[in-house]
Amino acid sequence: MTHPSPFALSQRLGDVETLASSRLLTEVPLKDLHVVTDLLEHASFAPGATVVARGDYLAGPLVVLEGEARSDGQRQRFLPGEVIGIETLSGAPSAAETVTATTALRTALLPKARFDIVRRSHPEIAEPILRAAGGDHARPPAVTVAAGSLLPTHVEGALVVAARNRNRTIGLGTDVGARMTIEPLTTREWEGREVYRRAAGLVLLEAAHRLQRFDLRLGASWTSGRLVIAATPIADPGALSRALDREIAEIVRANLPIREESWDIDRAIDHFATVGWRDVSQLFESSTQSTARLVSCGAVWLPRPGVMLPRTGMLSDVHVGPHPDGLALDFGPNVRRELVKRPASTVYLETSAPRYGGEMTKAEQRWIDVLGVTSVGSFNRAVVTGEARELVSVAEGFQEKRLATLADEIRDRKTIRIIAVAGPSSSGKTTFLKRLRVQLEVDGIVPLGISLDDYYVDRERTVRDSAGEYDYEAYEAIDGELFGAHLEALLAGKTVKTARYDFTTGRSHPAGGPELTLGPNRLLVLEGIHALNPALLADAQASDVFRIFIHPATALPFDPLTTFEPADVRLLRRIVRDRHERGATAEANLARWPSVRRGERVHIYPHLGVADRVFDTSLLYEISILKVFAERYLLEVPRSSREYPAALRLRRLIEPFVTLSPEHVPPTSILREFIGERGFRW
Repeated sequence: MTHPSPFALSQRLGDVETLASSRLLTEVPLKDLHVVTDLLEHASFAPGATVVARGDYLAGPLVVLEGEARSDGQRQRFLPGEVIGIETLSGAPSAAETVTATTALRTALLPKARFDIVRRSHPEIAEPILRAAGGDHARPPAVTVAAGSLLPTHVEGALVVAARNRNRTIGLGTDVGARMTIEPLTTREWEGREVYRRAAGLVLLEAAHRLQRFDLRLGASWTSGRLVIAATPIADPGALSRALDREIAEIVRANLPIREESWDIDRAIDHFATVGWRDVSQLFESSTQSTARLVSCGAVWLPRPGVMLPRTGMLSDVHVGPHPDGLALDFGPNVRRELVKRPASTVYLETSAPRYGGEMTKAEQRWIDVLGVTSVGSFNRAVVTGEARELVSVAEGFQEKRLATLADEIRDRKTIRIIAVAGPSSSGKTTFLKRLRVQLEVDGIVPLGISLDDYYVDRERTVRDSAGEYDYEAYEAIDGELFGAHLEALLAGKTVKTARYDFTTGRSHPAGGPELTLGPNRLLVLEGIHALNPALLADAQASDVFRIFIHPATALPFDPLTTFEPADVRLLRRIVRDRHERGATAEANLARWPSVRRGERVHIYPHLGVADRVFDTSLLYEISILKVFAERYLLEVPRSSREYPAALRLRRLIEPFVTLSPEHVPPTSILREFIGERGFRW
């Protein structure tokens, strides 16, 4: 039997997501959801309107789609996805308490009379709905408690920051039934660390407000910290960081509640325009929602980025310090303790060699500012007003100019014989190397390529990680002795038959690759995750080697608290590419991603500091292109999967972007490496 898509039945994709995650429909397969959504009656209520009057008998359960409502005496709060009167489907209607809309409210009613038809025609669909509405679980318990009161404060030494219920993350302050099954979410998990980081960022911006530094915003993050960027120069970073530290400590000591409110969208637009955050008001102007969910721990209100800590007192040892690009927010031991072990000399890697920033990124930021595209909101406005082609052309032109400048620099350094290129997953290394090759050839240089992947040892000789799996990202997985011998011969002017690794059989062929000879105007281009590891080229003269680290390093902010992280850009690239080229699902990629990131922190980022140049492969417009593909692939992750929260987070991240047609992307763009139809075929 072929089912129509449930998404064709709603004007708003967010409504389908809310319905699917509600207690009423959470166990209904996505492919069957249309059977129920066809029956729904939608209604809207103004703030203060009566949704249900005391003593009324509901015709069926009412799902909140958007906004907020409260029952008599503020005893129960209804947010999107929550159900009023779920017990009505079990045949036990009861006189209701008064429920009032506290904001603009939209709801969907499932009339019991219509549902009874589904029970007869589709019993397999009705059964999980009845299960949710029946028995002791159907009626709201007489007493509701905060989720945090049912959980310990720590699990195995890690701070509990939120709760999970059926793969749905909820805040510790959320009211739940005492019989509800919930699990703790701690800072040992990526999602828990995100909850902690959001709260730390909110507290920092509240501290900045108290000091009347209204120009501060949060930039890109790394594992243990986050950049703090100022719109105007900081005269004395040390003094400002100390002042911020004092204010943060006071806010934490006061243990202030982190409040959440739903505002009418027009009120939110006016508020952010009034306080000078025009980028935020522009973001809401392009929103399809009628309300805006905001968060605050004091005077500063910001768009809610996700589940938050309930109170500021849960933060500990959060500090601000000077950074080459402004200031840095250190999240403290609750996050830092989750770092994988790495050499002591690399613990403060980001201070000595900033992961984000540098000459190229700063130059890119300058021309982005000139274009007036400083946030997701202003980007959307530029696209809507017809500037998309110009944005694409300028972004691609900037990158090509930087590639040409890089090639010229290599040409002018007469001693260079080896170019070593490394970067984390989905940085665009393949296309970068091909475009660099063209620029080098324009300068009269012939590049000869070697991939370190061809120097893997036989699979049975590969080292294993702590889980007993082959660790292909470990330096010991490379046959360093064989590579060293080949490199020595090449630098001596000899012809070398290079190695080849057969990934199907797991066998190394020490002389199975192409023959190479270095001569006049010829350079060796070395690519691999260990290309910048000093041990690999220990025998080469420093003047012989030019090291390049590539990764996306620039991303647009949503607002002063939330930025589209470069790591999420890489994850989306990877999800789209692997689905197109390798048939790998988004779910499989999300499951693998934490391991990939750990490998990067151990084997790649510790050597960023030795790079002669850092090349930023990000493109200003790429999320609007990736969204075309990624949105569907992420929707395929089932709610029952442990990867569903990660998929849902990414869906919410890309949702505000106005989409662009892939036809806008030039054939030689780095983005073509991930969406297909690339221009380089050799």
